[in-house]
Amino acid sequence: MPSIPRTSDSEDPPPEGGERPNWLVSVLVVVVCLAVIASGWGVARLTLGSPLRPLEVADGPESRPPRTGAPSSEADPEDAESYVAVAAGLVEDSAAFHITFTVDDGSAGPEGSQASEGRERPDGPEGGEGSGAPGQERRAPRVLPASGGSADDARRAAGQPAAGAVPAAPAYPNVASGRGRVMYDATAEPEFDHFFTTTEGQSVYRYDVGDGQLMMTADRGLKLLDPPSEADGYLCSRGFGSAKLHEILETSSDLALVGLEEVDLRWPGQRSTHSAYLYTGTFSAKVGGYDKDSGVNTLTLVPNAEFELWIDEQGYPRRLDYRAAGGFAESYEYHSFS
Repeated sequence: MPSIPRTSDSEDPPPEGGERPNWLVSVLVVVVCLAVIASGWGVARLTLGSPLRPLEVADGPESRPPRTGAPSSEADPEDAESYVAVAAGLVEDSAAFHITFTVDDGSAGPEGSQASEGRERPDGPEGGEGSGAPGQERRAPRVLPASGGSADDARRAAGQPAAGAVPAAPAYPNVASGRGRVMYDATAEPEFDHFFTTTEGQSVYRYDVGDGQLMMTADRGLKLLDPPSEADGYLCSRGFGSAKLHEILETSSDLALVGLEEVDLRWPGQRSTHSAYLYTGTFSAKVGGYDKDSGVNTLTLVPNAEFELWIDEQGYPRRLDYRAAGGFAESYEYHSFS
């Protein structure tokens, strides 16, 4: 075990009167140090009494049937603010939920979304332009050069970068393209899991192990977040499930109902179709990230993002897509509640 650095150059004086240091306190200090600075899941098992592990596709509460019937409120879907508030409340009242999401930092350009890499296409790999459910990610059409022009001219005309062009820098530092999965289960240990991996392979695991104790691990071993920052609380607790809904309620001035339509959720291993009300507008989103240099969670404000939000006829959110300036975008799919 790594030695604990001294705080002074001199040795501590021996206890007076034959006094001995409290052995239990010493043991607890050693255990906490292991939990904070050592790597590996074995330490987490010793410290927490239960395994913390990477999430699998089949994990989580999606095996439980979602609630059915009327929503807990008589809110009219045409009253957009009230209906979104109902959705937020239903997420917060759920004993378990499962959410998946993708992030596109905008570096690939408006036609080269990296966030869609984790999503299965509704019509197979060769689906044509305009296929798929409303709001579903679509593959950019193949660009052919016009007569007398080069391929790069055609790409520029379509708003795509020229071949070999260096990708633009991300609009928001510490926020990278990738995909993640969030699970909450009040009966599980840990009760909340937030996993995110970037397209470059950087993985971050975040946990609420109960009683408000938050932890994370990335490239520096398991870390106890005490005291937790605002970003820690946002990313490591069940409030993440309804956070975007509250951000819409608090910052959108043009939230409006479009109509009722079918929305498909097609994450690999998670397929379902829901009849849902579509709401649109603009809002300011909070986006979590990870600073590799300091090893801390971050929180970034993304203003003026245009969104599409689907809420089913029982009041549960089912999908949220939004895009901001610079090509930054996120997409959330809400798979199950119980």
